[in-house]
Amino acid sequence: MALNSVMLEEGTRHPVPQLGENFLYHCSGVKLELKSGDGYRGEAVAVRCGSGTAFVSNQRIVYLAATATDTSSIQSSAAGTLNSFTAPHTALRDQRYTQPLFGANRFEALVLRTPGSGLAGPVALTLSFKDGGGFDFATVARKMAERIRDTGAAPPCEEELPVYDGAPPQDPAPPEYRPDDAPPGYDQLSMRR
Repeated sequence: MALNSVMLEEGTRHPVPQLGENFLYHCSGVKLELKSGDGYRGEAVAVRCGSGTAFVSNQRIVYLAATATDTSSIQSSAAGTLNSFTAPHTALRDQRYTQPLFGANRFEALVLRTPGSGLAGPVALTLSFKDGGGFDFATVARKMAERIRDTGAAPPCEEELPVYDGAPPQDPAPPEYRPDDAPPGYDQLSMRR
């Protein structure tokens, strides 16, 4: 997991794919919340972002803030701002999708610390889907986590296979030639037996 480390494609708000990465789903209008620590000063992290876009690839999940967001207790590229968040599927635990009676649907997971993340320990991740799309996001994320857990590695590419048309129609086969009479001597051979 890492804060503010996602590179963007030039002129867009889409992350640059890593080697062998394919983005499978994205959803706008998503609220991010990260919490960690057990309440002791200096160990707690609380990050909130009111709106952004969440992406799922075959390797990781990515969150891009719609605008840089003021936060209270993170150390990042620009002090106090959140631009992006990323976590590999291998670091996600206890994924669940909740649909509360009131409020937005949520994708929740525990994100384990990864080397170079800059965070001290595991972080509770909550993505709230204000404009819909949460179920599809959670389904794709869970599917990728299961595949990685089963195989031990990220699938190289998760694109659907193209739809192929049937074989082109062929000219009808020419009618077979069948003689009306038996070959000469056929009747004589069949009577000998």
